[in-house]
Amino acid sequence: MLTRESKSIELHHTAWYDRFMFRKDHLWRLFIVGALSLSLLKCLPVCAEDQVQLRPAPAAVNGSGSATKSAKSDFDEHLKNLMRVKRAQPTPAATGASSADTAAAMGAPNQSATDTAAGDEITISAPRLESLISVNEFLNPFSLDAATSTPITLKNALDIGLDRNLDLAISLTQTKQSKFSYYSALGKFLPDPTVGFSEYFARGHVGLPFNIFAAQGNLASGALGNTALGGAASTISSSGRDSTVTVNRPFIVMHAGGEFYAYRGGSVLFGALQARNTYRARTQGERATLSDTLLTIAQNYYNLVLADTVLQIRIDAVRTSEEQLRRNQARFHSGLATNLEVLQSKTQLSRDKQALVDQQIERRSAAITLSNTLNLDLGGDLKPATNVVQKVRLIDPHLSVGQVLQMAIDHRPELKEYEQLRLAAKKAIVVSTSGLQPTVSLSGQAYGIGPPSNVNALGVFAINANWRLKGLATVDSMEAVRAKWEARQAALQSQKELQTVCSQVRNSYLKILDKERNIAEASNEVTSAAEELRLAELRKTSGLGINLDIITAQRDYTQARVSKAQAIIDYNIAQAQLLHDTGQISIAGLTSGRLLSKSDL
Repeated sequence: MLTRESKSIELHHTAWYDRFMFRKDHLWRLFIVGALSLSLLKCLPVCAEDQVQLRPAPAAVNGSGSATKSAKSDFDEHLKNLMRVKRAQPTPAATGASSADTAAAMGAPNQSATDTAAGDEITISAPRLESLISVNEFLNPFSLDAATSTPITLKNALDIGLDRNLDLAISLTQTKQSKFSYYSALGKFLPDPTVGFSEYFARGHVGLPFNIFAAQGNLASGALGNTALGGAASTISSSGRDSTVTVNRPFIVMHAGGEFYAYRGGSVLFGALQARNTYRARTQGERATLSDTLLTIAQNYYNLVLADTVLQIRIDAVRTSEEQLRRNQARFHSGLATNLEVLQSKTQLSRDKQALVDQQIERRSAAITLSNTLNLDLGGDLKPATNVVQKVRLIDPHLSVGQVLQMAIDHRPELKEYEQLRLAAKKAIVVSTSGLQPTVSLSGQAYGIGPPSNVNALGVFAINANWRLKGLATVDSMEAVRAKWEARQAALQSQKELQTVCSQVRNSYLKILDKERNIAEASNEVTSAAEELRLAELRKTSGLGINLDIITAQRDYTQARVSKAQAIIDYNIAQAQLLHDTGQISIAGLTSGRLLSKSDL
């Protein structure tokens, strides 16, 4: 028996339940209030971030302080800065980039793409095997451990590298991974179909908390007592207020339908946008890998050309030393020279031979390095298919440093890659806050339930709204704050990459100026050393000089020729480096002879 007080409590509870759980207008009011509260909670980190003010860099430490104290002071200041909420990023530094016409400083303005003036080129020829020194009796002195020898040009090397380079292949696989991750994120916009089949072999009893026969009356009692339910397979019995169902036959549950998430806090939309930015970043990263690969191939090819040129210079030096030794030996037998002069010539010949052996090994090592970059058989030898080492210009000398910087900012793939990563990090903020918002899903299912001989259809359509705040919303709130700091880090990395690119461009620009001047000075040095050697031999023949003067002049002449070859190759590599740093390096740009000019801005 219920007392009056318990009835009053029950009626009060029923009225409260009817008012707040069944009246739709109160449900929507409750939902709106909760959403506003959640929005305020989400805005707290954003509002706090808007109050950030970066502090200026600490002043220089006095010279009296120790380095350890200075480092500790800087670190403590850094920790204090981290405790403050930061409002803005550091102001980007000026790049100096400009498309305006200003005074150019890079080389002489009247020179063509390929400088062939006197002193800017060196003629080389294929060395004869008898001019080389055999390291043993089994190996070819030129190709050494290689089984075959193949001539190659710069364009051939670039074309082969484009097809076979492993770094490019690895970068391509990474791009494909990002591409299909993006497609996977797009698939979340589509509904999730479900289909299933289950067959249950049930045997036992199910207790019900009410009397079926008493609830249904005598008519229902007669119906439940028929053969369908009263047989041996399944029966229903009642005793007092309870009923017991006995099940002793299989039944089937089949279902087919789908579920569609109408709203998941923006995680689907912004997750797809984040994946798209990541895919675009990876695409730009692949382009950066291509630029680096082309530059590496060009550098390795020019180094092989240099090694081949220096090998020819070393062969000439050995031939000159052998002729000098032959003369001194003849003069010694004639009584016109001393044994010391003969020994000095032998020593110089030994040095030149040792330098020649070292250069043979270095030339083969350069060929191996190029083959490794091109992913070719290392057992095959590569040799440059050129007989002239000359100065090659790839950048129009009329370009100023500001215009070159503008090209780099517009075309450098690394900058575009970091920009896409920054945008992806911003999308990740919205994705991280999706856990603070409710989810709404629409689902529909068609069921088939019953024993094999009597399966009946049941259709269900549902609208589900769930709102779950993990750890009183602290978990997702802290994830949102972490995503904001990651976005800030991505922005700072993008800014740092811009500084790095500008630094690389300026250094490459200055290096071209230096190497071009080195070619002129090296050419003068070769001319001077050749004249020094001629006069030393003339004085020795006239009896006014000594043998040591000839050896010194010969050594200077050989070194001057090596320095000139090095200066020309360094200039060509510097041109390719600046072309790479502007983000416009290509096979055509390296080989066609077309200058990078103002029209490319």
